[in-house]
Order: sequence, then structure tokens, then C-alpha cells
Amino acid sequence: MKTIHRLLAAFAAAGSLQVAAAPADYSDLWWNPQESGWGMHIVQQGDTAFATLFVYGPDGKPTWYFASNLQVFATDAAGNPAFRGALHKASGPWLGGPFDPSKVGVQAVGAVVIEPRAEGRIYVGYDAEGIHVDKVVERQTFSQPDLGATYHGSFRLRQASAAGGAPWGTREFAGEVMVHLDGGNVFLRIDEPASRCDFRGTRTPSGRYAKLSGGYTCVGGEAGTFDITDFEVTQHAISGYLRTRTGANQQFGRFAAARF
Repeated sequence: MKTIHRLLAAFAAAGSLQVAAAPADYSDLWWNPQESGWGMHIVQQGDTAFATLFVYGPDGKPTWYFASNLQVFATDAAGNPAFRGALHKASGPWLGGPFDPSKVGVQAVGAVVIEPRAEGRIYVGYDAEGIHVDKVVERQTFSQPDLGATYHGSFRLRQASAAGGAPWGTREFAGEVMVHLDGGNVFLRIDEPASRCDFRGTRTPSGRYAKLSGGYTCVGGEAGTFDITDFEVTQHAISGYLRTRTGANQQFGRFAAARF
């Protein structure tokens, strides 16, 4: 427990942190590809998260712990949250018989901290039953998303110098959006009544999200490079954070398009 307390104090005092803001979403299945067989599942709702750790016990058999009330206590400069809370284990009636609520027991075993790391990874440090564990995990990907034929979106990107500084304008997109995946390659087209932009590049999956990177060209001669981070496909829409770079300028902002 002392290890967790020192970790919390150091993280909360770091200059890059600020009071918790609207958090990013960690809801996903997390693992270390080099340590297959154990992992962590997180469900996040606002600034509260429920985490389940499925690990191996001292006897080598499956063991699971859970933290049902993790709270954001700080964020980094990008707005990614750090969570902390109590860690528990549970026992109950055997699945092969009738459920007996009187046999359900919950025992506190320690504490857990989850912190953001580079490249979309997270750190998890926890104390359980007298030992401390430190791990860095990433989102697990096991399926390609089911894309619709076409989408329709309307969004604005801020415009600024590629060197940084305050935005000086906005650009609005409104029209049909088409996305096609072919293995690790991606093609995205934004087709407006008076213009069209084609984005070609690669797709790097990360659990429920992906990163799209490559080059783009538009009718009229505009061309440059692009990145879409946190690209997500849901039943009804696609969304992400789009950034384009062309010459001395850049455009950036959230985008979304509804399936139809």
C-alpha cells in the first residue's frame, strides 16, 4: 500500500497534470502481447471506471480482482485521465447450483492506479494480498470493424500555422463520406457538392480504435498529409480526431459522420 501512496503523490504533483477534465475513454480489453493469458477489462462512464484484472494466482490458477469505483484524480496535458481506487476479490456460489446470495463475499485486497502512457498505452499498478505489481498494457484487437457503404457528416476543422500558435480560421466539411478498408490500407473520401477530398494511407488498429495516416488530395490542387486518431466505427457512425498538414498550414478537429 505504501508503494501506491508514493505513486499517487508523485503523479498528482507532476507539473504536466491538471485538475481532472472531461476524460478520454479507456473502455476496452487491455493486455501485454508478450504475456498472453492475463489482462484487464475496463468499462468507463464519465469520470468513473470499473476495471477487472484476470491474472494467475500463487497456485498458477485463474484469479480475478475488480475495482468497481475508480475515480479520475488528474489528467495529463492531452486530457488523458489517471484513475485510482480500491481493489477487491469476490467469492460466491458454484455456477452449477442455484444462486445463493448468502454465499457472496467481497474482500478488499489493496488499491490500483491507472495512468496514461505514450502511444495509447496505459500503466496499471496495483497492490494485492501483500505484493505490488507494475504493468504497461495496450488495447487488444481481434476483429476488423463492419463499415457501412456510405456516411454523411458535417464538421469543422480549425486552421492554424503548422508551427503552432492560435487558430486563425475554420474550414467546414459537409457531404458524403466513404471509407474502404483493405487489410492494413485505408481509403476515405469526403464528397461535397462543390469539392472532393481523397485520403489514402494505412490503418493501425488499437482495440476499439485505430489510427489512420497517409496523404490526401482535393479537387482544386490542395494536397498534404493527414492523421486520424481515435478512429472508431460504431453501429451508427464513424468518428475520430482529424489533422491535416499542407505547406505551412494545418487543420485539426473532431469529426463524425452518420451511417445511412
